[in-house]
Amino acid sequence: MQILLSLMSGVALLIWGTHVTRHGMLEVLGPRLRLVLAAGTASPLRGFLAGLGVTALIQSSSATALMTSAFVSGGLVSLPAALPIVLGADVGTSAMARLLAVDIAWLSPLLLLVGIALRLSGKASVRGQVGEVVVGLGLITLALQLIRLYTAPLLHADIVRAVFTALGSDALLAMVVGALVTLLAYSSVAAVLLTATLAMAGVIAPATALPLVLGANLGSGLIACLANAGGAPAARRVSLANLMFRIIGVLACLPLLDAVPPLLARLGSQAGTMAIDFHMAFNLALAATLIWFVNPVAALCMRWLPDARHDAEPRGARYLSQGDLQHPSVALGNAAREVVRIGDVIEEMISGMKLSVVGNDRVINARCRALDDRIDDLYSSVKMYLTDVDASRLDHDDTARWDEIMLVNINLEYAGDIVERILADLDQRKLSRNYRFSDEGSAEVLELCDMLVANLRTRLSLFVANDREAAGLLRECASDFQARAERFIARHIARVAQRRAASVETSGLHLDVLRELSQMNALLCVAPAGVPGVLRGTVGEGRPILAAGG
Repeated sequence: MQILLSLMSGVALLIWGTHVTRHGMLEVLGPRLRLVLAAGTASPLRGFLAGLGVTALIQSSSATALMTSAFVSGGLVSLPAALPIVLGADVGTSAMARLLAVDIAWLSPLLLLVGIALRLSGKASVRGQVGEVVVGLGLITLALQLIRLYTAPLLHADIVRAVFTALGSDALLAMVVGALVTLLAYSSVAAVLLTATLAMAGVIAPATALPLVLGANLGSGLIACLANAGGAPAARRVSLANLMFRIIGVLACLPLLDAVPPLLARLGSQAGTMAIDFHMAFNLALAATLIWFVNPVAALCMRWLPDARHDAEPRGARYLSQGDLQHPSVALGNAAREVVRIGDVIEEMISGMKLSVVGNDRVINARCRALDDRIDDLYSSVKMYLTDVDASRLDHDDTARWDEIMLVNINLEYAGDIVERILADLDQRKLSRNYRFSDEGSAEVLELCDMLVANLRTRLSLFVANDREAAGLLRECASDFQARAERFIARHIARVAQRRAASVETSGLHLDVLRELSQMNALLCVAPAGVPGVLRGTVGEGRPILAAGG
């Protein structure tokens, strides 16, 4: 039991080392890696080389596929132009596995000492991020040594030999095990290195190792599909094509598995390194063959995953009955119902804005920006409907209600303009360049968006309840939001001072978004005028001063 636990700790350390290395490399080179991938879409060869290079650095073909999916989803590149990047990514991950499989026991302590020193000398600096990469490489080499050390006693265990003998006689079962290990480790590199280490130790024969490697390749394709499961169809097509490549390769190799070990042995491959060599040969052969068929594969993926069709929702007003204009209380109720609909559309736009903050889907962004046209239509309909209400029939309370409906109508329309402006900024300054906010910055913007939705709902609830004594609650909502926004601005400036790459890259946009959200919240939290009728004389003269929050 002690040996088994020690072996599992080595496997866990291997998985953790690959994750640490990938995270550190993305922190150091994140924006540059995206630029390399974007440049690689100019030709199939450049795409293949870009995918190979980026994946060799970050040790994850799934991460490269996800970044490529963002380009396709954002409309920056066509699907056929993106698929060579995916093929290159699979070769890159096999090249990295081949490099890490070299037995360099002396290097592990050196990498750990240097990496930890760099990391502790500046956690938030580029030096500290490079240190994280070096520590991750040190953990990987250390884990491989531990696995080799603890697998030696297993050679004498009858149950272990029986298990791996069963796997060797059932290629499909071995493939399933390899795919499951890859999914659990979230890394095909870790799964292939584990397989190669067991083969080097003599625990498994090539007849077992090769199906495990095929399973690891299938698992790699499944990881990207699962990660993109909730994305737009355009993004999911890249993952589907990647999985199709894996499946085609596996189906082609399965009948030839018995002939592969002798062939690799004649080419100089030893039993201990045969799994790594097969992994490299498999991905090279797959890329060299399928790179000529990216157009048919792309067409098939587009047929299986078409763009979602959205039924056009009625844009006009629903409740503004002209026959009710002679009955002010009924007409005001109709107008209030339409104003609430404007609030619902704004909430939908804010949800889309949140997706643009955390992702780079330009299709969703454009769809949400188009919602502002519905807001404009409803706003104009409500405004004209209210001006048609017979003023001679309005008593004191009705006049005050008329003012509040018009005020909320104007402010919500302006709030919709602000959301549309934020979405346009995100599209031009973030999505089109495939930038990203820092993790902390994204979380802060999302928190403000959630507060904004909560305040919008509070305002509409008070509006529907016709509660004119709620000015204190609205002021409290505005004050809490502003205090939170100012605290987040200070945190962002601190990250910029630390030269956090993502924060520096998006600083101007980040501050603009926070300012716009604050202005929008101030509009939502404006209380009704204290004197009934103050708005009636300003309807035809543009937005009143009160609607701007001042």
